[in-house]
Amino acid sequence: MAKNPERRVRTGNRRRGAKRNKTRHHRNLHLTNLQVGYMQKLQRRCFFAGANSLNKLLAIFQLVFVYSYIQNNVDDDALSTLVLAVLHLSVASFVNSTHIFGVCERFDYFLYDITEEEEDGIYIPPRQNIRFHSWDDQLCYDKTNFTKSQLLRIYNCFGLQTIANQNNGFIKVPTGHLNAHGRICCYNFHPEELFLYTMMRMKTGDDITQMAYIFGGSTKRWSFAWRWIMVYLDARYTNIIGHQGLLRFVDQFPAFYDAINEKVKKNWVHNVDHRNGTYMETEGLAFLPFDIFGFIDCSIDACRRPLSGPAGDYEGAGRKEFHDIVQRAFYTGYKKLHGIKVETVFLPNGISTVFGPVSARQSDVAGVLQMSKLNEFLIAIQQNRQHEYQALGDGVYGTGGMRCVRSYFSSAAGQPPLTEYQRVCNRAIKRCRQSIEWNYGKMSRDFEICSHPKQNMLGKRNPYAIEQLRVAHLLTNISTCLKGDQASGTRMFDCRPPILEDYLRL
Repeated sequence: MAKNPERRVRTGNRRRGAKRNKTRHHRNLHLTNLQVGYMQKLQRRCFFAGANSLNKLLAIFQLVFVYSYIQNNVDDDALSTLVLAVLHLSVASFVNSTHIFGVCERFDYFLYDITEEEEDGIYIPPRQNIRFHSWDDQLCYDKTNFTKSQLLRIYNCFGLQTIANQNNGFIKVPTGHLNAHGRICCYNFHPEELFLYTMMRMKTGDDITQMAYIFGGSTKRWSFAWRWIMVYLDARYTNIIGHQGLLRFVDQFPAFYDAINEKVKKNWVHNVDHRNGTYMETEGLAFLPFDIFGFIDCSIDACRRPLSGPAGDYEGAGRKEFHDIVQRAFYTGYKKLHGIKVETVFLPNGISTVFGPVSARQSDVAGVLQMSKLNEFLIAIQQNRQHEYQALGDGVYGTGGMRCVRSYFSSAAGQPPLTEYQRVCNRAIKRCRQSIEWNYGKMSRDFEICSHPKQNMLGKRNPYAIEQLRVAHLLTNISTCLKGDQASGTRMFDCRPPILEDYLRL
């Protein structure tokens, strides 16, 4: 159950407050730091005015009693006049304090109370209990980019139903808290509802509040479910998403080389001048000069600035601890943003493996490649084989001098320039290497959650941006298994992707 919202005792309305005291999904409840400071001043003034009004009221009762006693028992006109003057001043001060108190109360009501009309505008429907039978085939495709039959195949592979069968048909998602009996508090989710929620949010990139308008229920409830499913899928398919997934395809490296070799042999047409529509046909290569099985590259996804904002909701609050170190650690001067970087190896059959994400501050070769140890891994898995195949990257990978990771023909300073044959080879191979860029574009297009920096937040108490990005790569591979892609098609490498059940087999 969601926590009951705090309400004003006198009016029964919900109250606005500091962001740290309100859920981030109720934007109308949030106050800026300046507004929080003004609210504190207003409430402080209201408190002092109320206390002064109460003190004056008590003093008035005492002065009335004294004045009556003097009038009846003491024949002193001067003293009576003095007490009467003090009584009048007390009444005037009481009236003024009461007026100030009323003004502050009205300001506090107008500025920080949410009326019933405004509260009706943030109404979130109850749980809708969405299942596979709730959506037709077209609606499934519009919301997830998969048909209903494809969703059922993915659902059966994910193993969610097996987990639910162990808990009376529901998946228990722990909240990290204990109830009064010492038991772990959990939310119960139907596996079909949780699966459809995950697939739709990955596709649309909507936040939890927007998703709650469709699936219903508390946003806090869905936040626990989203973190759980991301961690679950990443842990379940770690050996498939990561570079260790290349072990499944090492026997197909010769076939991948042949597919790339056949592509570079084909003649290709390119525009010479797009203004007048002239083009030129270039003859393909006689053979592929490198023993390559796939392509390697790194991509950067923008994220929110970590540990931004003040350390507290009060006037003069300082910055969060270590904010400068953390923000500098994730900032890249190349893209001029804070982000995370992944290293991707793309195969001609449309499947990719990833390492990371890591900080976008790391360089491709001296940083990420050394962290992933991909060169050493490729050497190890190809021992005692007739040929040793390589992964080809862009120009930056030509500076490492590695056995299984290389780049195009290059000419450094002080060396002879490239020959015409080498330049032709580079152009032909670059046409093949652009397929990895298509894969990045496909993931950003089909799963828009990766395109929103607000969905990649690292400075949270329980961050899941890393698992979320890895799951997006997993779903891109699943889409390739079910529908193919531009790289594995007949116009590129003509290399069929694996069957979904074989790819997701543990």
